[in-house]
Amino acid sequence: MNFSELLKKYENQKQCQATDGPELLMLTKKLYISNEISLQNYKELVRQINLSDKSTVPTL
Repeated sequence: MNFSELLKKYENQKQCQATDGPELLMLTKKLYISNEISLQNYKELVRQINLSDKSTVPTL
């Protein structure tokens, strides 16, 4: 699963766009615990979520 697939899965489950990194992290954790994604995939998704969160933080 890649990052865009994760976003689509979130949108299908919640019926809204993902706007919060912690919510995406929670979904990723649930997918890993339920064996829907591998550990390597989990780590990559967490890294991408963290990068996307940092890029949306406004700078002064």
